[in-house]
Amino acid sequence: MTSFAVAIEPEPQPRLAVLVLAVHVMAAASPWIARMTPGLAALMSLVALVGLASTLAAVPGPHHGLARLAVDGDGWRVGTREGGAWVPAALGPRSGAWAGLVFLEVRAGGRSFAWLLPRGAAPAGSFRSLKARVRLA
Repeated sequence: MTSFAVAIEPEPQPRLAVLVLAVHVMAAASPWIARMTPGLAALMSLVALVGLASTLAAVPGPHHGLARLAVDGDGWRVGTREGGAWVPAALGPRSGAWAGLVFLEVRAGGRSFAWLLPRGAAPAGSFRSLKARVRLA
């Protein structure tokens, strides 16, 4: 499947981080705006705010454990920020691809990484190939 070979090293995505923050804050505020009972509203707000940390951790940037990704005839490989060497990887079952966004669950070196990649994180051709690979997996 060399026609869908991909090699990306996404840049930090501060705009995506701001969007994620805004969505989670709106989700945390919406039970209060809807005038739900205080106990249920507090629980739903807490869930939205706890989810914020894991979602922000998936946004590409210097805080993320992955630095680069390659998919070719040899399979999935990732480069971590710690060692920098290529490590064989496997795509997790939660991965998905949509029009302008790819969510990757990558398992490598005994660890699991989540990566949220918007269309602007990679060149257009690489992004399309990555979406095709994720959809075919």
